Order: sequence, then C-alpha cells, then structure tokens
Amino acid sequence: MKNKSFAPEFTMSPLAFRLGALAFVVIMMLMCAFSLYWLWERVLPLYGRLYRNAPVVETPYLAFTLLMAPPGLLGAIIGVSIAAWTGKKFDPPNNSFLHRFISLMIFLSVKTIIYIVPVIMILTTLTLLNRGYSPCPKLLISGSAWQLFWVNDKNACFKPTRYINDHWPCKMIGNQEVCIQVDGR
Repeated sequence: MKNKSFAPEFTMSPLAFRLGALAFVVIMMLMCAFSLYWLWERVLPLYGRLYRNAPVVETPYLAFTLLMAPPGLLGAIIGVSIAAWTGKKFDPPNNSFLHRFISLMIFLSVKTIIYIVPVIMILTTLTLLNRGYSPCPKLLISGSAWQLFWVNDKNACFKPTRYINDHWPCKMIGNQEVCIQVDGR
C-alpha cells in the first residue's frame, strides 16, 4: 500500500522565489534600520539626560527589547540574500562558516532578550533611583505602556495639559503656560 499524502504539492517558480526573497530582504533591512533608529532616538538619549541631571527622564522600557533585533535581523538578511541570489532555500551544511554565523546571530539575539535586556532595564532603574529620581505616573502619556517618567524634583511631577516637542509636559498656571524641558539642556 502506497503512502498517499493528502496535502497538495506546491512548487514555486525560481523567479517568484527570488522576488519573494528579495522583498523579504528589503523588509528585513527596513526593520533593522527602524530598530537601530529607535534605539538611537529613544534609548541612548535617556543616558544623556541622566548624565545632565535633567529634571524629567523619560524611560521607554519596551524600547530596550529592540537590542535583540540587530543580530537576528543581520542573520536573516544574509540568509535570505543568499536564497535570493541562488534561487534555492538557504540551508548551509553543518559546521560551515555560514551555519556557525547564522547560529551565532540567533544565539546572540536570544541571549540578548533573555539576559542583557532585563539587566540593562534593572541597572537603568537602579541608577535612576540612586541619582535621586522618583517615578511620576502623572506625566504618563495616554496609551504609552512600558514608558515611565522619572523626576528629580517634586514640582516637576504634575498632570500636564499638553505636551510639546519631544514629550515636554506643559501646564497652564493662571493665564501662562509653563513647560518643562525634559532633555536637561
């Protein structure tokens, strides 16, 4: 008796495979650029504000998880680029340079999200506490989960009427609007 498979056999033309792989490479490159940009614009300024002893420090805790993206995406970009170039599924032989490299990128990505990201979050929080900052949930922007504002002056913790520039909180006092420059400059 023959073993009959009920799943239809699907074959993709080499041109469709290459175009799909090329589109995937472009998407992966955009994701890598976005994650690096977000780290540069959201995470690194946090430490500059902390260094300058800014009155308000915005801590986007969820953005720390993007640290795991660059190694994993680099591995994906290389693997899919080779698949687009050859027109075949990327499956390097065991113990080859490419197999070890892709395995290393996946390993680094997983270890980063499991070990490095939580440690950086904890160390950042401990540094904020050590420098005299306290959390201020009143400054929290609506819908901004995993983001917390820390203040080193109790007068900087208030319910803002609006935000300007880069999340600078503003409040109307009488007929004058007062804004706190959160970058510490």
